[in-house]
Amino acid sequence: MENREERPFEPVLFSEEKTASFRLGFITLNHPRLLNALNLRMLHLIAGKLQEWRGRADIVCVVLNAASERAFCSGGDVKSLLFELREGEGASFVHNYFTYEYFVDYSVHCYPKPVLCWADGITMGGGIGIMNGASHRVVTERTWLAMPEIFIGLFPDVGGTYFLNRLPEGLGLFLGLTGARFDGLDAVAIRMAEGLVSSNKKPHFFAGLLRLPWTGDSQKDKEVLSRYLVRNNEADRADGSLLLKQSDRIQELTDKDSIEQIDTNLRALKIKDDWFQSALQGYFGGSPTSAKVIFEQMRRGKDLSLKDAFLREWDMAIHLCGSSDFYEGVRARLLDRDNRPRWNPPSLGEVKSAEVEKCFTRRPVRPHPLNQMIAKAGMDCSWARGD
Repeated sequence: MENREERPFEPVLFSEEKTASFRLGFITLNHPRLLNALNLRMLHLIAGKLQEWRGRADIVCVVLNAASERAFCSGGDVKSLLFELREGEGASFVHNYFTYEYFVDYSVHCYPKPVLCWADGITMGGGIGIMNGASHRVVTERTWLAMPEIFIGLFPDVGGTYFLNRLPEGLGLFLGLTGARFDGLDAVAIRMAEGLVSSNKKPHFFAGLLRLPWTGDSQKDKEVLSRYLVRNNEADRADGSLLLKQSDRIQELTDKDSIEQIDTNLRALKIKDDWFQSALQGYFGGSPTSAKVIFEQMRRGKDLSLKDAFLREWDMAIHLCGSSDFYEGVRARLLDRDNRPRWNPPSLGEVKSAEVEKCFTRRPVRPHPLNQMIAKAGMDCSWARGD
């Protein structure tokens, strides 16, 4: 029998497809066992390919998607971060990880060509980060999304300061504090996605991309892609969105001057709605330190530029990854799965203001690794969404 060398496993697949005159670049996440959680190798590969295609005139659009039907991307591979930190010399790994993760997401936000993200299935945390930077975002009937970082002692990062503050009033803060899940219809309704397309139409939808009249002019091609999404969108922005129907109540609960006032409101709320109950349980089970940090993140970050938001979040992430709450959150949620994290401190009232302030103090790393990588890449963010 002929010996055939087994092909090495590739967690990210890259391909190019021809149109009439140009090419489309496809980035396909291919690590279904981990629900496509982004590890450092995957981020290295994606960063390199984005830079390569950015400089090629024949590539007119980049498409982000996943091989798995279950998940587009469940976030960052935080278990690998914890393992490195437990080894005692993980600080440099953590610095490198967040630098590459934030660089990839910032690159997507600033990409000078159309970027289409097909977010089918689970899309959480870092998955929303990479999705949200895309110029054109598509969800399906299987998509469900969340920013659940409060469950592991972190905060909604990868640009969360920027894009959550641009949702309807109070909604971004609420999603960050509760880790509440929402679906594709919700994402379209709150303008976190441009359209919803049935998951079984993916082959037809992608084939149609190759037949579009691409021009090689970035702005014109974004308009070409926008018209294609309008023709294929199956969801009215407000139709069927449970999240949007709760917006008035959410605004009333979160429009307060302190996290303590919000906490009092949430604990006093009597409501039978299943979705709201689940959201409340998410808040009650989350890290109290994270709750205070998230409140300040949203309050202080309202007027930050995209770049400044990313730079601040890098500092915040480095600080919180060294905290006991990060260790406990990952242990309880992802390793032991007992869902009983021992937060330290265990209550909101015991969280010291000085500890929160540390998250908003620039780390003593010069030059800033993320800023240095952005500058080296010559990244121009004049295309950033809403900046």
